[in-house]
Amino acid sequence: MAISQLRWSARLSTLAGWPRRAAALLCLALAALSALGSHSSPAPEHRSQVVVAVRALRPGTVLAAADLGAVRWPDGLVPGSAVRELTGAVGRTVAAAMTRGEPLTTARLLDTGIAAALEPGQVAATITLADGGQAAILQAGALVDVYAAGAEPTYEAGNPVPAGTSRRLGTGLRVLAVLPASNDPPGSAGPSLVLAADRSTAARLAVVPSGQFLASLVPPS
Repeated sequence: MAISQLRWSARLSTLAGWPRRAAALLCLALAALSALGSHSSPAPEHRSQVVVAVRALRPGTVLAAADLGAVRWPDGLVPGSAVRELTGAVGRTVAAAMTRGEPLTTARLLDTGIAAALEPGQVAATITLADGGQAAILQAGALVDVYAAGAEPTYEAGNPVPAGTSRRLGTGLRVLAVLPASNDPPGSAGPSLVLAADRSTAARLAVVPSGQFLASLVPPS
């Protein structure tokens, strides 16, 4: 009799444990389904509009609508100073070279004060220096004399100018901005200067190949 009661007690104890085991298995199954669901359907990533260059741009380029495009980037990749609207970029001037697809930031744009610094009859002319070390001693507001020192023979007023001859193209030109060197491709262009010049001087500067300019600092009078 005692043995029979012990057997029934053991069976009842085993049966009584099944609800707890079933509940535990159910919890494990729900946890597994939840984990699978979180991996299969991640939360959508928020994106914002950014203005980018649609082609490579040189320093001093005045931006046109054809130079720019609007794309949507993940918020985590958007620079803090990114330009968000095309209307805020068209007509502005880039201060440094840009590669295709690069986002436009306010740091890439020249200050609109450049136009305000021009006197009547002046234009802003951009030249690329032959010697990058010259830019280290120049800053906005400095006065410079500009020379052409080309490796190739050129012509001036119809007369041949021998290769390697330095000639002065402008005197006392005010520096409006110093633009960093282009690295697209690396070493393709040295630093550039934006100068305030009269139209005749700007025309002389325009016929000299890029990268063949020298600038000497003029002490203030």
